Amino acid sequence: MLRLMDNLKIFGFKLEDTPYTAETLTAANYDQRVYDIACNPEIETYARKLMRGDFSRDVSISGKRKGTVSCSVDIYPGSTAATAPRYFDMLRACGWKQITWGATGVSCTPNAQYNRVPATIEFSIPEEGLTPRQIVIKMKGCMGKVTFDSPQIGQPIKATFEFQGALESISTRAYASYVTPTAFDTSLPPAVLAATFSLFGTWQSPSKFTIDGGEDVQIFSDIADDSGYSGARIVDRNITGTTDPDMVVTDDLDLYTSEINNTTGAMSVTIGGAIPIIMSAPAAQIVSPYNQETREGHVANALKLEFKRGSNGNDEFELLQGSKT
Repeated sequence: MLRLMDNLKIFGFKLEDTPYTAETLTAANYDQRVYDIACNPEIETYARKLMRGDFSRDVSISGKRKGTVSCSVDIYPGSTAATAPRYFDMLRACGWKQITWGATGVSCTPNAQYNRVPATIEFSIPEEGLTPRQIVIKMKGCMGKVTFDSPQIGQPIKATFEFQGALESISTRAYASYVTPTAFDTSLPPAVLAATFSLFGTWQSPSKFTIDGGEDVQIFSDIADDSGYSGARIVDRNITGTTDPDMVVTDDLDLYTSEINNTTGAMSVTIGGAIPIIMSAPAAQIVSPYNQETREGHVANALKLEFKRGSNGNDEFELLQGSKT
């Protein structure tokens, strides 16, 4: 038997035209610029031990079938300001609403009404050799959660996704039907350089930050489906974050008073060049200030943040490419 090659793993993704009905994926759907792909199918087992006068077990019964798949993508702009990069489809499957702002920009914002925008996902690994087959793990009705991570100045921001859905099949794709990913976006991910970071109306200089989308993903059971599940939904959300700006005296920035008075403040991060990428939140709340970290011989302020509703709700965070005007 031939071995499967780890570094040749590929990832297919397509939003479902009819939610919770599996799509047929083609090479054009293997177009996400992802890395660190992992997939874990799960099949429930009902164990049986009949009273036969011995310790031996009887045949178990397989039950509901689901799966989890995770991957990361470096954040990058589309080919034009109003052209959404392909990973925006993955954000939509995390319950985010995509809005195009004329010819100047496109944004994604978490929105409770977009709780059922599932995707069909295929995780595929080819064999070694000149005529490899591929093992294909296929899931339908997938929705997920996302975390944005800027681990270091000078590196791109990455988005890490974890999707859950109903396990549709595990099968072999013949060499004659071999899928090779095509049609990737071409824009490079910008490094976090010449970036701006504003918190509570003050320019800050952190070395890192994270934004956790906080999606609560639940897979709905379905007695009529072969897998026992119809697919996943977003049933709640609590967006949080961390960052480490310099610690300064309270005369310059008084985060202690902001915390004890339950005061919120805006946060905004801008990265990129000709087509900027802006991450913003209208009402960040500090929940843990003045935790000291040492960085390069000076003291940093390890902050924990929670992101609250703005004027209308469904507005606690926004990822914007380009501008709205």
